[in-house]
Parts: sequence; C-alpha cells; structure tokens
Amino acid sequence: MGAVLINDAALPAAAHLVGPGAIDVLRAPVEAAGGILESARACNVQYRPGSDVTVRYTAQVAWGGAPAKRETLVAGTTAHGTHPGAAIVTADTPAGRLEVGVWRWPFDPVLTGLRTAVTPSSAAPLIGAADRREADVEVVAYRPTDRAVVRVRHGHQTAYFKVVPPQAAPALADRHHRLRGAGVPAPRVRHVDEDGILILDELGGSTFRDLIKTNSGTWPGPAALDELADAFASAELESAPVPSAVAHAVLHASMLAAVMPRQRSRLEHLADTLQQVEPAPRSATIHGDLHEGQLVVDHGRITGVLDIDDAGPGDPVDDRANLIAHLRYRAVTTPELRQRLTDHADMLRRSSTGRFDRDRLDLSTAAALVGLATGPFRVQQPGWNTSVGELLNEAERITPLRDQSFP
Repeated sequence: MGAVLINDAALPAAAHLVGPGAIDVLRAPVEAAGGILESARACNVQYRPGSDVTVRYTAQVAWGGAPAKRETLVAGTTAHGTHPGAAIVTADTPAGRLEVGVWRWPFDPVLTGLRTAVTPSSAAPLIGAADRREADVEVVAYRPTDRAVVRVRHGHQTAYFKVVPPQAAPALADRHHRLRGAGVPAPRVRHVDEDGILILDELGGSTFRDLIKTNSGTWPGPAALDELADAFASAELESAPVPSAVAHAVLHASMLAAVMPRQRSRLEHLADTLQQVEPAPRSATIHGDLHEGQLVVDHGRITGVLDIDDAGPGDPVDDRANLIAHLRYRAVTTPELRQRLTDHADMLRRSSTGRFDRDRLDLSTAAALVGLATGPFRVQQPGWNTSVGELLNEAERITPLRDQSFP
C-alpha cells in the first residue's frame, strides 16, 4: 500500500495531496512561475486529523527550456486556511471551495530565515567567513513550517543553523542558556536573529544513533541517563508542560486510524488501554523527545544533547521510555542488530525500576511505540502498512495491561 486517501471533513483538500492527483495541485503554481512539472512523488506526510496536513514532494521541474532538475515542493492546508506567503491553489468543488498553499524549497512561508541558512553566500558571513563562496552547506533536517537544521562548514569551522519561526527564536535561545546553566550539555548559542536563525556550536563526539548504525562504541547505560535526567530536572524553564506519552499516543492512533481504516478498532482499543492508567504529575523538567539521535556519546558518557526545543515540565519516565521505545523500534527495523538492541533496551528497563515504576515505564514505552508506528506512513515507506502493524504488535506486547490487549 502506498499513498492513501485521507478522508477528513475538517481538511477536505487533504484527499488531493496524497494520491495520484497531487501532481495537478502542484502543476498550477509551477506553471504560473514559468516551470514545467514533469513528476512529483510524496516523500513525507505530516498529518494531524482535524487540524492540518503538510506533504513534501520530490519533484522534477524544468525551467526556461533547460533539462528538468530535482526540486523539493511542499503543499499544505489547515483547518483554519493556508499559510500566509504560500502560493494559493483554489478549486471549486461540490463540497465547496478548497484551498491549498504550495511553496518551493527553501521558500518556507513560516521559516523565513531558511533561504539565508541554506545559501552559502548569505550563511558564510554569519559564522565570520570572509570568503562567501567556500561555505559548505548541508541540510540535516527539515520539517516544513516547524524547524530546520543546517550544517555549515567553512575551513576548520563547523556550526549548526537552527531555523524556527522568528517569534520562537528568543525563547529557544533562552532555553539553551538555562539548560546549560543547570548542567545539561546542550549546544551553546552563538547567534540569534530576527529571522529565526540560531547558530549553535558543534558538539564533539558521535550520536548514539551513529554508534547503533555502525554497531560500534560503548552505548550509554543507566548511570549516564540518570545523570542527564537529574541535570534536566534541576533546570527551571518558563515553558508549557510537555504532553504525556499517552496523550501523544492517542493523537497518533487517531492519525493511523484515519489512514488505515481497517485497523481502526485495534487502534482505538490500544488507545483506550493505554489511557486506563492515571496520568502522572509534571514533576520535573524533561527533554520531551529524548531518543538515540539526540544523544552525543563519548565512551559511554553523554557529552551532548540535541534538539531541546520541546523541553519543559513533564513526567521524567517519558524520556526514559521514549529512548527504550526507539531502541525497540530499531530492533524491529534492523534485523542484523536486533539482539544487541533488544538486550540494551531490556537492560535499561530492568535498571530503571529503582527510579521508575515498572508498569508506568512499560506503559509509556508502549505509548511511544504507537507514535513511532506513524513513521513508515509519514515517510511513505514502501509497504508502510506492514511496518506499522509490526510496531503496533510490539506496543501491544509490552503494555502492562497486555492481558486486555486486542485479540
């Protein structure tokens, strides 16, 4: 199964963004700008039922009679309209007028600093490079309208540009400062501007994810994770509470049910099962999305932590559970490393029982796995529905209420 119909009454245009007709939505603005759209394939879908959908496409576009080149196009719509600054495509249908916003990379209508961050001649001066032509720019991550990370190298100097909505930049810079002051090894912010660009120092070492991919190094154990959790807990942040893992799981189950209607009963039952445990109080500052890609490791020590955008008051068990869930996810998707990943996840679970209630840890881990189950759909992985089913099996297997799990 590939792209499917999204049938969402609050987002009627969504049905036209993930199927074969999506190219027709994209063609109009491309041709209006003087290009010829030869092909387009959805490569990432961000969907929140009843709220918004944004689809990123890999496209082949020809300009000015030249051969077609690969480009990234994005289309999105929300329950409240389109993003100001995007090219608006409208269509009158029996159900009413539909509107979709479309833009080309890197002209994100919300991340207004993105074009500067990915253009060598404009990025180089921001890190003090005199020769604008020699800056090497590499996109690390891009989540349309939300955030982007760009690695900029010039000579022996490397920095990371984090691009966020401009109004969010000052608070994010302050969060980095406060966490560092509490002993959290977050990157130092060396620059922040009104376009929403934060320039962060590079952290030395390898990420835990890189160690997993190469099956190398000493992986961080419970003592290193406890030390990091204590540093986060000592930080005082003026930020919104972090939603619980279960709250996230309910939303993710709803999204999966919308694109996998045959699994709706199973997903609703799993969500109901997870919600049978009373939520814990937001007792301390947590990372909010702690996983193996966020941890920089040196000989088993955690020497850096990335992406602290969502840090705030939460339940510390959710950070530990999220990391364990990511290891179990990788055990499912990386058969050649399944035993080592499973063993490490099991060790972290056993060693955490003195710090966390075992059932609550398992519950949060299962909830995080439901969130991870959305990944194969989001990246439009071939056969994504099979991968989703395997991850839901794992979530059901470890839930502390598994005797009540879906038959």
